[in-house]
Amino acid sequence: MELIACDGTWQHAQDGTVLCTGTLQVVVGGGPFGLPPMTYTDANLLLIAIGTVWASVFAIRQARRLL
Repeated sequence: MELIACDGTWQHAQDGTVLCTGTLQVVVGGGPFGLPPMTYTDANLLLIAIGTVWASVFAIRQARRLL
């Protein structure tokens, strides 16, 4: 996600739009601990890994219960 900053002041117009009286600047956003933000591919890989671990633990617990 990219954020913008204004080196002037923010003002509201009559129609509800927001105006910057100075110059707009893009603020480079980083995740926590200075890490780059996750992409959708990274998020999907993480979800697959979490699901695999959860399914493995569930299967092992069920097998132990049956033995």
